[in-house]
Amino acid sequence: MRNVYADLHIHIGRSKGRPVKITASRNLEVKPLIYNDAPRKGLDMIGVVDAGSPLVSQEIQEMINSGELNEHPQGGLRAKNGVLLILGCEIETKEGVHLISYLPFFKNLIEWQKYMQTRVRNLTLSTQKANITFKELINLAFICDGFVCPAHAFTPHKGVYGFYTENLTKELGKDISQIKALELGLSADTNMADLITETRNFTFLSNSDAHSSINVGREYNLLRIRDMNFNELRLCLENIDGRKIIANYGIDPQMGKYNRSYCSSCEKITEDDAPVIVCSSCGSRDIIMGVYDRIVQIKDRDELVHPIGRPPYLYRVPLKDIPGVGAKMYDKLIKFFFNEIEVLEKATIEDIEKIAGDNIAQIISKMRINRLDITPGGGGKYGKVKKNNY
Repeated sequence: MRNVYADLHIHIGRSKGRPVKITASRNLEVKPLIYNDAPRKGLDMIGVVDAGSPLVSQEIQEMINSGELNEHPQGGLRAKNGVLLILGCEIETKEGVHLISYLPFFKNLIEWQKYMQTRVRNLTLSTQKANITFKELINLAFICDGFVCPAHAFTPHKGVYGFYTENLTKELGKDISQIKALELGLSADTNMADLITETRNFTFLSNSDAHSSINVGREYNLLRIRDMNFNELRLCLENIDGRKIIANYGIDPQMGKYNRSYCSSCEKITEDDAPVIVCSSCGSRDIIMGVYDRIVQIKDRDELVHPIGRPPYLYRVPLKDIPGVGAKMYDKLIKFFFNEIEVLEKATIEDIEKIAGDNIAQIISKMRINRLDITPGGGGKYGKVKKNNY
């Protein structure tokens, strides 16, 4: 068995000189992602969720033809630097939810594209609204030898629990058995998600949903698998024969931009007891419901009980967001320790102190064993780490 760091939700800003994910940085491209961004973070496995765009798939095909990517016999594409690329396709269904289809081989991706071409107005752009239902997408992924994972499941915008339903089993019936994994998103953690009974059947993923290079790996997962390939990932998500997720590493939900309910009228993040659906300041119902508020609203258990084997959720802050780490200090740390995960997880505090000073070293030390003090986010604005954490 080996341990592997993975971020399975990364967007591509541009490919072949044309836009793919409109809201993503134009500098976030396939090849630099594989050969620069993933190694800088310390990731062994990455999921590109815009592979369904013909622009991206053409670029991937060219990298296969040139030998820069090699298809593993059990799925996934291995780069020369050892990074494994997982093919993902994020789409918005008729219900308005965002789902990611993960596919093992390039031929499966082409099969997926052929089906979707008549159901999406512009397939070259990422995460488009498609003329396909949740159940139909589950079936399509199954036909293509892949699987579906709900993206950012608890967010008010396009999350399955965030706005679509409070009970997924009621919506999917027997097809719920095809959902093996659930992406927590940037505003939820394991303690919050496990207040909903049916989530006991899902393996949780903490992914970055990165729209820029610097945010690649801001959340990640530590997997225990036998080998680096798609089939091992699938077995890991199903906890088969010792394969499992060892830990989810994610930002504190308070830092999430949809943490608490937000009043669009008076532009305030609520501090009232959840769930807040009416602003106590101005009485407006023009509320963007926060993830925490939504979970309190739909939870079906008051006492938190994790299922046996649920991995820990470890609170982490991206290196760039730690007080005192500017661009120069970031580069200095990466140059010395080689990648960001090495700094956040493995380097000794003494070595970090030698490079970055006592304050930064103490914040990282506290973060490894505790939760940092956070100024909460909401209404589309991320929270921040307070400077009094050392």
